[in-house]
Amino acid sequence: MKEKYHRPQIEEVKLDFDKLAEVREKSPYFRWIKDFKKEFPKAGVFLVGGSVRDIILNRSSKDYDFIVRGVSAAHLKNFLATHGRVDLTGSTFGVFKFRGQGFDHEIDIALPRREQAGASGGYRDVETQSDPEMPIEGDLGRRDFTVNAMAWDSESGQVIDPWKGVLDLKSRVIRAVGDPSARFGEDYSRMLRALRQAAQFNFSIEEKTLSAIKELIGKINASAPGGKEEQRLVPYEVISREFLKGFVSDPVRTIDLWAETGALKEVFPEILELKKCAQSPDYHSEGDVFTHSRLALEKTRSPEFKKYFPEAVSARALVAILFHDIGKPETAKKEKDSARPGGFHISFHGHEKVG
Repeated sequence: MKEKYHRPQIEEVKLDFDKLAEVREKSPYFRWIKDFKKEFPKAGVFLVGGSVRDIILNRSSKDYDFIVRGVSAAHLKNFLATHGRVDLTGSTFGVFKFRGQGFDHEIDIALPRREQAGASGGYRDVETQSDPEMPIEGDLGRRDFTVNAMAWDSESGQVIDPWKGVLDLKSRVIRAVGDPSARFGEDYSRMLRALRQAAQFNFSIEEKTLSAIKELIGKINASAPGGKEEQRLVPYEVISREFLKGFVSDPVRTIDLWAETGALKEVFPEILELKKCAQSPDYHSEGDVFTHSRLALEKTRSPEFKKYFPEAVSARALVAILFHDIGKPETAKKEKDSARPGGFHISFHGHEKVG
């Protein structure tokens, strides 16, 4: 029977929209808005993206992103410069890194913008153009997934949700905005982001979105024109970051999703070889080495394990568990042994060194 791991048994999630107003009143990252509205009363200020999602899911987040419309880039820059420190690195396309009074870190404050992706699918192959008069819905339409394509009007308290992200949040679904193939073709790293967020939030992946990932996943190893290693469309550090974030959140779910979609084949083909590597049934009734490694990861989330090791398992330890038997396929040897079931046993001498 074909395995499917992308539909966890979960109930509809409860959302807390009142939390948005509560965070606005308590968080220092919103204080600049009051002075801004005094100076530009007709401008709109919107909290957008993953920060909206996280707050109404009651997940802790300080990664606040704001969109400001109805004011020019020059006026926005001058205002921010008088109310804190501004990094102008992204100012050419209407994005300002801002650190105000009481901030622990910078936040992004940007004008609405449209993006024109290049033909390569590289995550940096994007031409961005800001437009202060663009409706907020236009900015949301360029985003990756419906649950990340919501905005919250800081003045009216209205959630702006043109792509029905609230419904997908309630149903715990990762769904691409618009056509999934086109969305991933703009930035192939979005496929790995879908797998990571599905693992982090225990969400399923919508069928068309999942199918597009399976079809296009090989693109994560493609290179830009010229074919040089440093011109990878999806850099190794991006792949590593997306994998580890999901893996630490839920190692088993991450491995299952990466196996089902073909991402393991593209990035860690050695792990798939473990599925072909049998073990002596009297010592390993669970089956092959892949199943063994998967069960080991699963144990780290069990009540029994947490009883003795209450602290969160580090990324290094989880990766060590995943790879602890990676050398077995290369060292496997079937040896005669009349005292064992079937008259043989399987040895893996030196697999720890090979691994």
